[in-house]
Amino acid sequence: MNTRDLQYFVALVKYKNYTQVAKLFKVSQPTITQSIQRLEREFNTSLIRKDKVHRDDMVTRSGMMLFENAKLINKKIDLTHEEINHAKLKQIRFGLPPIIGKMYFSQIVNNTSEELMKRLKIVTGGSHELLTQLKDGKIDIAVLGSNNLIHQDGIFAELIATRPFTIIVSSRHPIAKRESVSFKELADENFINYDQQYFHYAALKEYCTYAGIEPKTTPYRVPDISWVKELVRQNRGISLMVKDGLKNEPGIVALNISDPIPERFGISIAVREGYFLSPEEEEFIDGLKMMK
Repeated sequence: MNTRDLQYFVALVKYKNYTQVAKLFKVSQPTITQSIQRLEREFNTSLIRKDKVHRDDMVTRSGMMLFENAKLINKKIDLTHEEINHAKLKQIRFGLPPIIGKMYFSQIVNNTSEELMKRLKIVTGGSHELLTQLKDGKIDIAVLGSNNLIHQDGIFAELIATRPFTIIVSSRHPIAKRESVSFKELADENFINYDQQYFHYAALKEYCTYAGIEPKTTPYRVPDISWVKELVRQNRGISLMVKDGLKNEPGIVALNISDPIPERFGISIAVREGYFLSPEEEEFIDGLKMMK
């Protein structure tokens, strides 16, 4: 089977016009017609209705079955092209969220050879964003944060560590001298809200639901961890942050959470299922697994 035939077919179902598809791929209209005929012979079925009266309903049921699967096949082929092209560059495309980078980057450097560090191309962003990039083949390996084990189609993830959450407040806040606090005590506090790409957002909801409170939150969602810290430092509100994510931050205090619910920040190494790791990438992952 010619994979280009599948590309033509997907476009034909989308645009329902042979001439438009031919122009899109810069080929003749008979080329598109012959391509569809080859597919019909391959699957021994009619994919496109021959009459021109029902143009909006031109694709048969068999055709729609092929269309849905052809989209997946085409995406997989595009992903394979991208993987092979990047393999030639011998880069290690690695996703690392900022907060995990702050916690672990020095260990990553210590556990990685100088030669591998030269090949490392680091992409930063929230774990949700990096997970999408991993699926789409924009990166090949990632260390991701999550509230639970990562169960995503097409992704293999191995949990390597967990960390508790803490409440962070300005050193000028009235409760800054305490060691711990319960969420019920924070009902009247103003929380700096995270963008949904951070798992802190979901963890905050879980804690508030457990405590039976609906705290005030900022009307905006902050897209960067460093911004959250700065607003807390200025005493504009309090926030939730993973323990160990607050090192060398003057003006900010971390308080333990006394609520007994088992919300923890999980740290996992993730790769695409089916992605063939190079020996260098395997060595790099072995180093990641040594992080404490």
